[in-house]
Amino acid sequence: MRNKLYKKQTGFVEKTVGNETVIIPIVGTVAQMEKVFSLNEIGSFIYNNLTSEKSAGEIIRLIINEFEIDEQTAEKDLEQFLNKAVANGIIGEL
Repeated sequence: MRNKLYKKQTGFVEKTVGNETVIIPIVGTVAQMEKVFSLNEIGSFIYNNLTSEKSAGEIIRLIINEFEIDEQTAEKDLEQFLNKAVANGIIGEL
């Protein structure tokens, strides 16, 4: 997992409210409100750091530095986020 590359996908509008980010898919010029994603603080941090492609290992280091958590917790949090985000098309695995 650590060597795989990830990047944000296009076709979404995002809005940050407090520590959460809301992501809305756009098809043409229409928002798909039934497919809105809400990210918690760590999900928002990961998502916002994927404007350019990064490896899972790079993202784990960013999480550790930002949240001062251990490597195992950071890797678990990232894996949970990526599983959902890739499955829902908001993050692409390169």
